[in-house]
Amino acid sequence: MNGFARALHLVGGEFAAPLRAATVRVAAEQGLSPVLIDLSAWSGGSDVLLGLEHAPGVRWHDLDGADGEFDADGLFDRLPVGPLGERVLAHDRHAASPVSDGIVRAAVHALRLSASLLIIDVVSPVASADIHRTGDGLWVIAGDEVRSTAAGVAAAQWFSRHGFVHGTLLLGDGVGGSEDFDTIDGAVRVGRTDRRDLERGVLCGRRRSSLRAPAERMIADLVGSENAA
Repeated sequence: MNGFARALHLVGGEFAAPLRAATVRVAAEQGLSPVLIDLSAWSGGSDVLLGLEHAPGVRWHDLDGADGEFDADGLFDRLPVGPLGERVLAHDRHAASPVSDGIVRAAVHALRLSASLLIIDVVSPVASADIHRTGDGLWVIAGDEVRSTAAGVAAAQWFSRHGFVHGTLLLGDGVGGSEDFDTIDGAVRVGRTDRRDLERGVLCGRRRSSLRAPAERMIADLVGSENAA
């Protein structure tokens, strides 16, 4: 539809879920036809995050065993779709299993040709780097719990060692742990409404949500740099 879409990689697993949902909402409201791509096989399915677990459409296990390239528009049109036009390529929580790196690369490539924006749900910085393209946005999202902070520090350090420019954002209630990172680009408290929406499978990031500003910033940085290229 729009040439070759850029991707916003949100590295942080379940701790990044509120911001991931808010970014999908903001992008959809801006008419960007976002596709959330779930690269975390054991996280319960990103279709659940969007409230689309019962929506018909292709999941990763349906692509297992495919050989060669995917039809870009065909794959895009067969994905589960939400009320704002958001789509998701998720692992089925009832049939979760890893897919090969080749299938992941082929599916992501196809969706870059058919969507306007990809949002990548990934835990490992290595997996993110494998599908990274010049112009993509890389963000490490960490919570304010000890394990989440430690995982965020490890991911940020890996990106730095391997020469990937990235941002770092802390999410949580107390929003602590910033002293453990070399640099922090922001810290956001996740409000009660967003927590409630997350539990109900409703997209976070309503008009007064604290998550809306960072989501808008990430999308603007990505789309703005694309338009300037």
